[in-house]
Amino acid sequence: MKNPYDVLRTKEQELMRVRKEMDALRIAARLMGADDPGAAQAAQPKLQRVVEMP
Repeated sequence: MKNPYDVLRTKEQELMRVRKEMDALRIAARLMGADDPGAAQAAQPKLQRVVEMP
């Protein structure tokens, strides 16, 4: 049987990795749209943050 704390630590690490990837993709998307500012604003979806519960 797996230790729940090890599983939790692994999941938290995966979550941090995915968040970093999302931030990198947001930066890349802004940089790609820098050539055509009108297209970047029109194509940018409205993003919402998820509230985390303790």
